[in-house]
Amino acid sequence: MRKVSKLRGACASLLIGLIFMIIVKILMESCSQQQEFAAYLNSSYPNLVKFYFLEQNKGLKNNTNFGRNLVSVIRRKMMPAKFLQEESCEIETALYYLRNHKNITIENYEDPFANFTPIGGDDWTFSSTVDCLRNSSTSILEKSNTERKRPYIGCSENDVYMNLIHLSSGSPDQVFQFPSNCLKRVVAKYCKDNLTVPNIVHYIWFGSLSFEFMHFVSFLSAYKYQNPCMILFFHDMLPSGIWWNLLRQTVPNIVLVRVITPTHISGRRIKFIQHKADIFRLQILKEYGGIYLDTDQYILRSLDEFRNNECTMGMAHDGTVGSALIIAARNSRFIQKWIESYRSYDPKSWGGNSVTMATKLTETFPALVRLHRHHCMFFPHGLVLYNQNYKWSHSYAIHIFKNGHINMLKSIDFDTVRKLNNTIGAFFRYILHGNKELCRK
Repeated sequence: MRKVSKLRGACASLLIGLIFMIIVKILMESCSQQQEFAAYLNSSYPNLVKFYFLEQNKGLKNNTNFGRNLVSVIRRKMMPAKFLQEESCEIETALYYLRNHKNITIENYEDPFANFTPIGGDDWTFSSTVDCLRNSSTSILEKSNTERKRPYIGCSENDVYMNLIHLSSGSPDQVFQFPSNCLKRVVAKYCKDNLTVPNIVHYIWFGSLSFEFMHFVSFLSAYKYQNPCMILFFHDMLPSGIWWNLLRQTVPNIVLVRVITPTHISGRRIKFIQHKADIFRLQILKEYGGIYLDTDQYILRSLDEFRNNECTMGMAHDGTVGSALIIAARNSRFIQKWIESYRSYDPKSWGGNSVTMATKLTETFPALVRLHRHHCMFFPHGLVLYNQNYKWSHSYAIHIFKNGHINMLKSIDFDTVRKLNNTIGAFFRYILHGNKELCRK
């Protein structure tokens, strides 16, 4: 019996070994095909092979699938000793397609950036400097005390109008209350074009926060690169300070909308002020439609190509749907589903009804939202923004994930941004000066 048992064991081991060799052969062939394709992409996207191997291994660390783990072992032996970090959103996008379309080849690969115009120039070494417009605190204070422009809106029973008027520094702004039927009519008349989503930008400002330079740059980016008909500023109290004053002097189409902040959702008291903004951004988009932006979200190129969809959102680096940038038509069905989900609002859950719920809804109702899965909307990872220079030549927008970096961000102004050698410094300079390069003294 022992001999029979040993014989069976030997046969089983031999069979397992044979199966193992067959699997290795198949996977090696698959790996070879993938390497060939990666090499092809590498001609367009530098360092792609390194990124491909690195990202595959990171994604397979907890994967129990035998075959995939075997591939990761094979690849690990082929990888160079050191890797660059996340380099560019078009590289990460190519990797996304590689990971999710295992049968992809040179013949059937469709480059999502084939007709794309990169921004920021060709040199991303940051080894050269350029002349930048110099601003100082003194000149900013002087400018903030001069005459400024502001929209003046009027509504009658039969018509609405909007004119740009000049105001002296001490003149009060026109302020609307939310919801405003007059504003809804103005949006319909002045902000609608042949696209589904009106070209209007929304910001929310709740609480007595300090309006910093980073906020000024966000508003400027929306004004400069999206060119909206209006920027609606929803607030419970107005900010103050030199950067707020400079913004009102620099961006002429800001319209103030006063808000009574919600205290309860579905009969439950709101615990976090962020939850107030979470639900209110949805109410704004349902009422007017448009482009919602967090105050730490930055626009780097026009979002008009997404305005022909009823609702568009992007994936964040953690795999959830990001809510810092939402593009939606008025009465969007996806936004309505999201609002309805707040019937189960949990005040203790930080993101349960915001990004977590949005992610679930995109899976349940995929036809109601265009989910922008490539990496040029909410990427890169937050650490890449502060520790290195990320190549954002193909990015639409960048979210800077300010939590944990507030003190560093508060130190940035027109002087310090000139020599700030990281991702934030580069795209701040691009927004401010039209050039990402480090500034000469």
